[in-house]
Amino acid sequence: MFSFFKKKINPKEKLKETLMGFELPSFSGVILQVLQQIRNPYSSASDIAEKLSLDPGLSVKLLSIANSAAFSPTKKVENLTQAISLVGLSQLESLVLGVGVAKSIPSKSCQWHDPAEFWLTSARRAMLAQELTKILCPAKESECFTAAFLQDMALPILACIRLDDYEPIFKTWHLEGGNLSELEREVLEWDHAEVATWICSEWGVPENIALAIKTHHEPKTGNDQDSFGPVKLVGLLREDDSNNGLDEIIEKARDDYGIPEDKMQAIIEPAFEKAKEIAKMIA
Repeated sequence: MFSFFKKKINPKEKLKETLMGFELPSFSGVILQVLQQIRNPYSSASDIAEKLSLDPGLSVKLLSIANSAAFSPTKKVENLTQAISLVGLSQLESLVLGVGVAKSIPSKSCQWHDPAEFWLTSARRAMLAQELTKILCPAKESECFTAAFLQDMALPILACIRLDDYEPIFKTWHLEGGNLSELEREVLEWDHAEVATWICSEWGVPENIALAIKTHHEPKTGNDQDSFGPVKLVGLLREDDSNNGLDEIIEKARDDYGIPEDKMQAIIEPAFEKAKEIAKMIA
């Protein structure tokens, strides 16, 4: 159980109550095996490749992403071992987690949720967070990528399972903007970030990533949580192209983190281009 959970909280029970009895699917056996192999300090690239090969779809996606502009290989990557070496274990864990999450949450469209748009926005957040991390906290590049990618993973579930409660919240958020967590807590006892931490607990996501997800809508505080500042910044990014939050991100990056506007403008477009390849891997 995560150390930041309130005393006596049972994340499994809270999740079941919040999702009105909906049973959250478990990760597939292959995904779990791959994650275990990645986290084993004695595993080699070939060991991990062997586990990955058990899922042909995942293998093809990894080879595709390794050969994409997101990783800019100097020559064509032809096998899983090469792909793992190029991508790196930390980034590989992030991508496998993303695939596992994508396979385990509702993939159907419902009001206020378009899976394609959702994963493209998630990938944009991840790639932009990765670039921001290089500036603000290079040692946390992988963690920020993963947390940014997964920070809104509870929303597709809530949008489909709790539509009656969420319709007015999403409508207000999409039409008027504002802080989604604040809008949720005006009506509910929790917000999507807290629900996401219960999901993280169920799926074995590392605690530091779960904490970054939990706090991604909280203001800058100056304490250890701000080591995940990039996750908070990209949390302002929205799916709605007419009000996607980029101006606010650029402003906050300048005022709160000292990143000049021209530097932000320079990293946004390349990050968004690379995000297209990440989104394809999830689709």
